[in-house]
Amino acid sequence: MTMDKLLKSVSRTFYLSISRLPTRMRAGVAVGYLLARATDSVADASRIPHAERIATLRTMGRVIAGTEKKYPIPMTICEAADTSAETELLKRFDDALDALSNLPPQQASLVREVLASIIQGQLWDLSFFEEHTCVLSDEQTRLYTYRVAGCVGRFWTRLGRACLGDAFCREDEMEGMEEAATRYGCGLQIINILRDHNEDVRTRGRDYLCSDPQVWMSRAERAMQDGLDYARRLRGWRIRVASMLPALLGLKTLAKLRYAKQDERVKISRMTVYCTVLRAIFAAM
Repeated sequence: MTMDKLLKSVSRTFYLSISRLPTRMRAGVAVGYLLARATDSVADASRIPHAERIATLRTMGRVIAGTEKKYPIPMTICEAADTSAETELLKRFDDALDALSNLPPQQASLVREVLASIIQGQLWDLSFFEEHTCVLSDEQTRLYTYRVAGCVGRFWTRLGRACLGDAFCREDEMEGMEEAATRYGCGLQIINILRDHNEDVRTRGRDYLCSDPQVWMSRAERAMQDGLDYARRLRGWRIRVASMLPALLGLKTLAKLRYAKQDERVKISRMTVYCTVLRAIFAAM
């Protein structure tokens, strides 16, 4: 399986965004996503003892940062992943590291920076919920969403400028772009939390929200509007489509969440995804 096919197998919707990126930006985003998905698969491998997951994540972080040699992830952890695609991804962790090392130095540095933040958030998640069942404040929720997703918005913006220069966004129009992208990334993570809220509380003993979910839903909607405004400021229809698509899908998810039954698992249909891609293309032209 090629890295492109592996990427497609572990992400149905994000692959649609990556595949529409300008070629010069695509490799850095793809490598960053694969490495983040690999660490996430380890963090979520609930059949593996808690301490072993933490130790593995820390080692993966050092390897990605380049301070430690390559690390073959133990087969017991690979096989404990939620899906066969994630198992394959963990088995090929070294291939993703090779792809990282083949990136231009500035791009590789940005990938390592964003992965350091994501792993920090994953380690906090594992450690905090070993002793608690609910976050203690909205600020903890905000910090967690920044570490695992808000930082990705900043990474996307910096990588775009590094790869495309003014073809991404003119320098004199960059004011506020990183902040908007950060809010956008945090909002996408809030949507993930809202979508999984009942299951997290009921089966995993984790509640990432200590205040009314409806309040967070409104915040997420504002963040999606930030994302759409951000995308409209970009130059070139391909980068606008890739940046706009998650916000459009996020708004559709939020609309379904508002009217979902308490135990209903909200999911966007494949047809809705494809229709949203077309809408993003038309909006970006």
